[in-house]
Amino acid sequence: MKEIRNTFQKTAVYETLQTMHDHPTADKVFEEVRKQHPNISRSTVYRILNQLSDRGMIYKVAMPSVADRYDFHAQPHYHVHCIQCGAVGDIDMDWQSDLQEKAQQRSEYYLTSHSIVFEGVCPTCQKKVMHNPFNQA
Repeated sequence: MKEIRNTFQKTAVYETLQTMHDHPTADKVFEEVRKQHPNISRSTVYRILNQLSDRGMIYKVAMPSVADRYDFHAQPHYHVHCIQCGAVGDIDMDWQSDLQEKAQQRSEYYLTSHSIVFEGVCPTCQKKVMHNPFNQA
């Protein structure tokens, strides 16, 4: 694997992500990095995020049907996605390594990882629906 040079851009992207606890998209990370480094390009930020993810320094959350998200917490863990507002959060539960083993036993694939994103409605959106005077439920 190609070595990642320790550049100021890499440091800026990594440190910015460390301050963002809302599982941002690459575009959001770019917007934040650009506040301090206006000359950094979008492609540079995207490339660095992918390199950091490939190296296991950050966690890339593959999202179905929407932009991938990035997490400063690099250990494998599960996420939840709000189908109303798009928020992404962590789920406090153990990583199920045996799930991958079971899936491999039942397929012809050699599995190298797995990612599960649960979907639902976050507490904030649930409250909005409950407080909506037009809600017929």
